[in-house]
Amino acid sequence: MTEALSQVDLAFVVDTTGSMGGFINAARQQMLDTVRAATTAAPLPIDLRLAVVEYRDHPPQDRTFVTKAHPFQGDLARVQKVIAALKPAGGGDAPEAVYDGLAAACRELAWRPHACRLAVLIGDSPPHGVGFRGDGFAAGCPCGLTTAGATSLLEQHGVTLYALGLTNSVKESFTPLAVWTGGAYFEAAQGGRAIEAVKQVIAREFEEIDMDRRVLELCRATPDWTMDAMSAALASGRGRVSASLSRLGRRGFLPSVA
Repeated sequence: MTEALSQVDLAFVVDTTGSMGGFINAARQQMLDTVRAATTAAPLPIDLRLAVVEYRDHPPQDRTFVTKAHPFQGDLARVQKVIAALKPAGGGDAPEAVYDGLAAACRELAWRPHACRLAVLIGDSPPHGVGFRGDGFAAGCPCGLTTAGATSLLEQHGVTLYALGLTNSVKESFTPLAVWTGGAYFEAAQGGRAIEAVKQVIAREFEEIDMDRRVLELCRATPDWTMDAMSAALASGRGRVSASLSRLGRRGFLPSVA
């Protein structure tokens, strides 16, 4: 099972309503180049698969689709074709089916059992039911999820969420979605700056996988390890070692670690 440590399943959960045209145009040109560059620069070989989940809105706000999940692929050329085919359209009111997109990523994608599971939410509008003006579903998203429910679902599936907000209007709603799963929220302007933020997220996660490898090797070589001894051996703070142990437990490499 050790070889699974290098497995990374990364899903992009992307708003593809009409207002997202600027980002999607930039993504067609840069997204896969960014992923390739981060993978090449990683401190250890990465077994990477990518997926894309599109979301728009519920009828009558949008009658095209609510979500559309494109499965994980290890062949980046195939993922490039998916990204190239994304077409921004529709949307209706200001809020969108954000929760549905996250739920589709959890339920409709085939995540590998021990992979590092990451999702990157990219959007410019908040979810329904968070008090944003002009909300056609002000009482809540038709899917029934709330911020707490969506993050609970991500946790159940072992997915860490990062969120990129392309407008100021999503910071308040996207931040807890990411932070409550152990991820982070990033502000990014349309297009190129969002792509750079994606690169930073991926590079950070790849660095942590290398840390996890070293921690796992120490755990197996020294069954009676202590936190202080491990911190000293790795020349790393207790907080970072503890976070690594938690990730390893979450992925099933150290079942006794919560």
